[in-house]
Amino acid sequence: MTTLYYHRGACSTSNHFALEEAGLPYQAIEVHLDRLDDPLTVKLRSLNPMAMTPVLLLEDGGILTQNAATLSYIADMAPERELMPRRGTIERARAESWLAFVASDLHPTLIEYIYPRTAKTKEGREVARALYEKRVARRLKVLEAWLTDKPFILGDRFSVIDGYALVVLNWAEPAALSLEAYPNIQAYMTRIEARPAVRRVREAEGPIVW
Repeated sequence: MTTLYYHRGACSTSNHFALEEAGLPYQAIEVHLDRLDDPLTVKLRSLNPMAMTPVLLLEDGGILTQNAATLSYIADMAPERELMPRRGTIERARAESWLAFVASDLHPTLIEYIYPRTAKTKEGREVARALYEKRVARRLKVLEAWLTDKPFILGDRFSVIDGYALVVLNWAEPAALSLEAYPNIQAYMTRIEARPAVRRVREAEGPIVW
């Protein structure tokens, strides 16, 4: 059985979504990364010296990290669920391009957007926020335009990319970032949250306290 180590509210929850959508046997273990003396945190650090989630512990004892790898791996373990296109096709390459967009553009930029709130002075916060505002807007506009006529990133079918995008977009809350200017994104998030597998994970993980 595959074991997922995740941190609630972090990008690793997208792997929880993916495992549930795939219908695979698994266990999900929450790790509190800020509790350095917690045995689970110590174990996670032994599995992944970066001390980051997700960490997938595979049945053969192998370890897999990084969303771009773990989400694709989960999708490929359940090809009948079509959570990613088949490898070796142009559709797969395009899907991986969007996965990279979420992982390399949307994810780090929204995380950066949270940081201005920690500046020590009002002037510092204003300068930092202005610096990141254009960066995050550029990426959100790309996704907003893409979703104009598509229910999901790859078109009519949900993929593991959507679960990842949902987690990242939820970071708009701790970033105090309004998504009002992005109605397609808001509708997209609502669609994903309504999925039975996503709702089951939300119930299992419990509420997020930012």
